[in-house]
Amino acid sequence: MNSKTTICNLALAYLGQAPISSLQQNNEPARWLQLFYEPVRDEVLRTHNWAFATAEKPLVCVQTPVATGGDYLYQYPADALFIRRVYVAGAENLAFTERFDPTLNQRVLCAAQPHAVACYTRRITDETQFDPAFVKCFALALAGDCALALTGDIELAAQLQQKYTLYLEEARRANMSERVTFVPQKDAFSEVR
Repeated sequence: MNSKTTICNLALAYLGQAPISSLQQNNEPARWLQLFYEPVRDEVLRTHNWAFATAEKPLVCVQTPVATGGDYLYQYPADALFIRRVYVAGAENLAFTERFDPTLNQRVLCAAQPHAVACYTRRITDETQFDPAFVKCFALALAGDCALALTGDIELAAQLQQKYTLYLEEARRANMSERVTFVPQKDAFSEVR
């Protein structure tokens, strides 16, 4: 079963370092891994439309064109890391923009149609949901980002980055062959494979 510690220990193994028992340990590897863990996880999630991290749901309209002078403004989904597309059921994809609206004091999506739906990559914080290929990519990226701090070896950092890039391409190809559909459950969608 995946856990933060398991993923961090995989990264440490790529670095040739001893494993840790917890990210709360008072040692250098635990401190660096704690620092890099969430930013690297989110970055790797954004790099691809991972099947396990894909979500699709109706957007919540916060302002209509009458109030905005043009577009509908939709609330940016709280768990979204990357909006892949916005559409209206039965229609093609909509052009959309993302911005911060100072009047509403929130990040919004702007689109010209009502009843928009977003397909996006969501932030996953439960490691048990991670796909095995994602875990390996994430651990390689984490090792690469921590390599200089933990080993001082710039060549090792470059090798890990190259290995991450190659494995990411392989994982993307495998992941794209998976088919994910969404089944409505009240106001959310859940994955069915």
